[in-house]
Amino acid sequence: MPTTLIPRFTEPLPSSLQQTPEDFELSMSTFVPEIQPWGEAANQIAGEMEIMYANAQAAVAALASAEWVSGTTYSAGQVRWDPVYFFDYRRKTNGAGTTPPRNDPTNWALLTKTTNGGADTLSSAVDLTLTATGGRLQVISMTAAGKKVKMPNATTLEKGSPVKVIKNAGLFRFSVVRDDGAFICAIEPGKIVAFSCSDTSSAAGVWFANGDNLNIYDANAPEVVNGVDSRSLAFTMLTATKGVCAYKNNTTGFLEVVVLNFGSASGSPVVINGEAVRNISIAAQSATQVTVVYQQTTSNNIKGYVLDISGNTPIPGPVATINTAIAGTPEGTGLVAMTTTQLLCVYHSVGTNLRERVLDLTGNTISGISAEVNADNTAGGYIYDYVKKITATKALTATVGATGQTVLRLQSLTGSTPAATGTVLTLSSPSSTDVKSAFAVVIMSSLRAVIVKPVDRGTGALAIYIVDISGTSPVLIVSKLISVDLSVPSNTHVYAAKMDSNRIYASWLGSSSQGVDAMVITITSDDRIMTGPINERQGGDSVTAASGYLSCDALDATHVMQTVRNASGFLSVRTIEIGSF
Repeated sequence: MPTTLIPRFTEPLPSSLQQTPEDFELSMSTFVPEIQPWGEAANQIAGEMEIMYANAQAAVAALASAEWVSGTTYSAGQVRWDPVYFFDYRRKTNGAGTTPPRNDPTNWALLTKTTNGGADTLSSAVDLTLTATGGRLQVISMTAAGKKVKMPNATTLEKGSPVKVIKNAGLFRFSVVRDDGAFICAIEPGKIVAFSCSDTSSAAGVWFANGDNLNIYDANAPEVVNGVDSRSLAFTMLTATKGVCAYKNNTTGFLEVVVLNFGSASGSPVVINGEAVRNISIAAQSATQVTVVYQQTTSNNIKGYVLDISGNTPIPGPVATINTAIAGTPEGTGLVAMTTTQLLCVYHSVGTNLRERVLDLTGNTISGISAEVNADNTAGGYIYDYVKKITATKALTATVGATGQTVLRLQSLTGSTPAATGTVLTLSSPSSTDVKSAFAVVIMSSLRAVIVKPVDRGTGALAIYIVDISGTSPVLIVSKLISVDLSVPSNTHVYAAKMDSNRIYASWLGSSSQGVDAMVITITSDDRIMTGPINERQGGDSVTAASGYLSCDALDATHVMQTVRNASGFLSVRTIEIGSF
């Protein structure tokens, strides 16, 4: 800064408007002699400032006066220009290297803020990995199915410019994943999606995608786990990478169980019994143990097994007879684990009322079976019975009434004794015809449950209900009808899984796609129902629309494992990844 000081004028300064003639003359006599030293000081400061300006210009020019040279040792703070981009970079650390500043964000910081432009055109039959220095627009043509494009390591992105735009110029859809492999979205042929990263503190980053009809579903390659006609599928998750599926071998009629894995090969099917079964239900009471219940085809008796899961091998304990029923009665089963040693089982027994029993476990044995009680006295009934845990002592049961309406009732457990509470809630779709087919019941919290069911309104639709389950009786809060492409609504079967506290993955059979269609349903904190895009023919499977041909459960908030009876009739499993942005 200047070193010369400008002297102050003596006050009051002369003012002909504010002073008398005598005072003005006196002020002028003081002011005039002070003008010369003031002007000399001002000129001297002006000269000093010119020198400072010249020095600053020279210093700035000197900062970027040298080109970066590979292998040269630089000190933190030194500036060099890149020999390709000609941008100035400041050294962050002491040291040398052979990576040019434009590709070395760990050691060099760009001084001139800009964003990458240009476009790269790529064609590949293998997975691709993008870089931070690549063009902003990536025009990609995959020449093989099932490929992925990995986004750059987010820590290599310059703050203020982490944007990529990807166009699928090929004929195959491909997935876009983060640096850690987490799925972001899929890009269909001809579509363009813009990606931005809001957090570059980790390699994975926090990415957001924006595009027309964005596809947030990605299906991994299917794994066919057997070679027999498989029906009455019942699936439950054990861990974030493992689940168990029980099913009927339609050739022998016997119950079989198989352990399914995500990221590694699944186990081999194990025959559990030697009698014909139907209406299978399954529940996991821990990460290493499940319980399976079923009806005997010939007698309608309800039986069950506890199975320990050792690696990929299910090991059954002794069989237990849960209920003896009269042949010919329409029956179904439902099962839920209330604790690690107690389950609640529902079924249709004598007549059409929904019945329930508590199953107590000791090790791998169903050691206690409570007396049968009515879970609901509503007339009607069909084979679709459900029971879902709310707390360790509270559950929600659901079944189909005589005209296809959905009947809900809350249940309480006192020790090993179940009991219905409050009153029944009957859900009938307005301006629609209820159908007798599989529907989904999902417990979102101790306050809310969601029901998703097919209805016939001339064209197929899904009815979605939010139900208050905080008291002793279920209370309807709001419902919504979503038009979907159902070829035969009366033969549409819906299955769903809770992904997190607000999102549900719903899938169904019976659409014109001749496969499994799916969508994500979001329930907001103010009880609004928001539906995502419908993904038709999820994973490409051709599946006959029939009860027991589909089952699913969420492994975590972004992965759903889905089991189906494929076009050959065999049990097929694939894991669906849901966009993680």
